[in-house]
Amino acid sequence: MDVDDASTAANVPPELLNRIFGHCERRHRYIPADGSQLLPKSRLQPLLLVCRRWHTVAERRLYSSVSLGSNRVVKGRNGQRMEINGKDVCRRLCETVQNNARIASLVRELQMGSYSAEETEESEMHVRLIGICKNVEKIGIHGCHPDLLDDLAAALAKADLISLDLSRERLGGYPGESGDESMFSISTVIGLLQNLPRLQHLYANLAKFEYSPCHESPLARAPFVSGSCAALKAISIHGQIFTSTQLHQLAETSPHIEDLSIKIGENCNVSLKQCLEIWSSSLRRLVVFTPTYGYYGKPFPDDDCPVIHNPMIELQELWMPAPLVTPSAMALLPKLEKLNFRGDYSHGTDFVQVLRKGAMPNVREIDASFSPPKPSNGSERSERDDDFEFEIAKELRRVCKERKVFFRDYFTEVEELEEYYGYPEETPESSDNDWWDYDDAVEANAKGDEIDVLW
Repeated sequence: MDVDDASTAANVPPELLNRIFGHCERRHRYIPADGSQLLPKSRLQPLLLVCRRWHTVAERRLYSSVSLGSNRVVKGRNGQRMEINGKDVCRRLCETVQNNARIASLVRELQMGSYSAEETEESEMHVRLIGICKNVEKIGIHGCHPDLLDDLAAALAKADLISLDLSRERLGGYPGESGDESMFSISTVIGLLQNLPRLQHLYANLAKFEYSPCHESPLARAPFVSGSCAALKAISIHGQIFTSTQLHQLAETSPHIEDLSIKIGENCNVSLKQCLEIWSSSLRRLVVFTPTYGYYGKPFPDDDCPVIHNPMIELQELWMPAPLVTPSAMALLPKLEKLNFRGDYSHGTDFVQVLRKGAMPNVREIDASFSPPKPSNGSERSERDDDFEFEIAKELRRVCKERKVFFRDYFTEVEELEEYYGYPEETPESSDNDWWDYDDAVEANAKGDEIDVLW
C-alpha cells in the first residue's frame, strides 16, 4: 500500500468502516450437530493492526459481541492441523478484561458455552466474565456446572440485561445428549425477573425431562414484587411445567408480554384464562403446550375451557390444543395469521364450520390435525377412523383453498411444503484459516505450533 492509499484507508469514516467490518465477521459453512458454534470473531483481529482509526472501530466490533466455548481446528504456520481449545480462549479473555477496564466496558453481549460436565473451570470463568463486564446487556449460557448454578444466578441478578438465553445443553454432541444436567427451576427464573427490570427477551431450556428436579437458588425465595419486570416482551421456557402459582407470578411480574411459549400442568386452565385477560391487549404470539402422557392421561375438564373468553386483539400466531381453545373461541382472534391446532374429531367438524363462517379473517397458514376423543376417565382412546380423518382434512383443504389459506396436516406432501416455505438458505462459505477435514479425528499439535487467534 503506497502513501496515498494508506492515507485514504486511514480517513474512511468510522460509520463506513463499521459497515465494512461487519461483512468481515466470521460466518461458518460447517454447522455442528447441535447447531451451536461459539467462536471469537477472528477475522477482525488483523484489522486491529492497520492504523489507529481502524484499530478503534475493529476493537469495538471485536469486543462488543463475544462468543466463547467451541473448539476450533485450524492450519498452523507449519501447515499442520492444530486444535484451539475454547476453554483456553475463554481464559485469555478473562485475563484481558480483568487487566483492562476499557476493553471490559466495550462488551455488550456474551455468548458462552461449556463442553465438560465434570470440570468447573469453564463455568467459573463465565461467572467471572459476567461480573467483570459491567456494560453487558445480552447473555447466552450453554451449560453450567451444577456447583456453579447459585453463583451464576447471583451474577445474572446483578447484571443490567435486556436479553437472556439459558440452556442446559452443553456444546458438542446432538441435542438431548448432554446428560441429565438441569438448569434453574421456574421459580428461580421468576426470581431472576424480579432483579432484571430492563429485560425484554428470555429464553430458557431448563431440563431434559419435564419432571426432572431443577436447581432452586436463593432467588426463588426472595419477596415477590409485582410489576418488577414490566419491560419483558418475549419469554420462552422449555423443559419444565408451569404451576398455577407460577403462571400468576409471571403475569403479575410482566403484564405486557407479547410473545409467550410455555407448557402448563393439569388444573392450570383457570389460571391461564385469568392471565390471558391480563395479556389480551399485548400478546402477538402464544404457544401453550400441555403434558404428554402417551395414549393415556386425564384431559383438561371441558367445563373450564376454553381459556380465551375475550378478544385477543393483537394475537397473530397461536399454538394451542383443544379444549384450551375451541373452534368457537377463534371468532375472538381478528388479527390471527398463523394457527397450530390439535383436537378431537368433533373439534375438526366444528373447525370446518367456523372457517366457512369467516372466523379469523386474516389467517393465512393453518396446521391442524384431529384424533379420536379421549374418555374423561383417562382410559384408552377409541380406534382411529382413517376415513373420517381424511374427510375432515379434505373439507379443511377445500375451505382453506377458497380463503387462500395454506393448510397442512398429516396428509401434506413434502412438495407442497417446499413450494410454500421454499428451500432453506445455505450458510455462506467462509474460512480464514479453518481446517475443513472434519472426517478425521482432531489431533492437538504437539510441536508447539503458533497461531495468532487468541485474545
